[in-house]
Order: sequence, then C-alpha cells, then structure tokens
Amino acid sequence: MENGSSKRAVGRPKRLPQTGPLVLEGSRSRLKLEVELGEETVGELKEYARWVELSSSLATGDALFTTVDFALRELFRRDRLWHAAKRAPAQQVAAPTATPARSLPPPNGSGTNRGGSERPV
Repeated sequence: MENGSSKRAVGRPKRLPQTGPLVLEGSRSRLKLEVELGEETVGELKEYARWVELSSSLATGDALFTTVDFALRELFRRDRLWHAAKRAPAQQVAAPTATPARSLPPPNGSGTNRGGSERPV
C-alpha cells in the first residue's frame, strides 16, 4: 500500500499572500508625459497613490508614478485585441490608400422623398 504523504500536489504552486501594494512589483526608468484624466479617475488615483505611499516607504511622487506605470503595463499586457493588432502584418495595420469618398444623402426637400411616407427630422 502507498503512503498518502508521498503524493505530489497537482497544479499550479500556491501563490504567496499579497503583503503590500501590487504596484510595487518591478521598477522602471522614467520619462515625462502629461495626460489629462477624468475628475473621478484623478480622485481615485490620488486616493490609491496615497494608500501606496502609506503602505510603503515611497514618497508621494514615487507612489503616483508606480501606480500609473503599473496600471498601464497591466492594461497593455491584458488587451488581447491590441496584441493581435501588433502581430498582424504591417500591411493590415497601415492606413488604407486613397479610398473613394462616400456621397452624402441629398438634403430634405430635394425631391427624393417620394410618396410622403417619411417625415423630415
């Protein structure tokens, strides 16, 4: 008979519990870029960055940097459509060449409304 303690666990190894802000994973060199954000997003970002600051030894500016940097890296990593577009051949990604212009519909009252069943908007 086999001893039950000699069996190996199947599957992915258990992950260690999170002990601090996720944004502290990895550090990056910096470049400056100014971006406008929505009012609610800015409020949430400030609140989260303050929490990161208090949960670690980071200064306010560093906490804000790591938060935004992490959030964008995660977005880029998880966007499957964006990855598919990056893998597509350059000819599919390039802007189309000279497309014929679409003609606009005639303005109301130009005689195309036959039968009077449609009302002008």
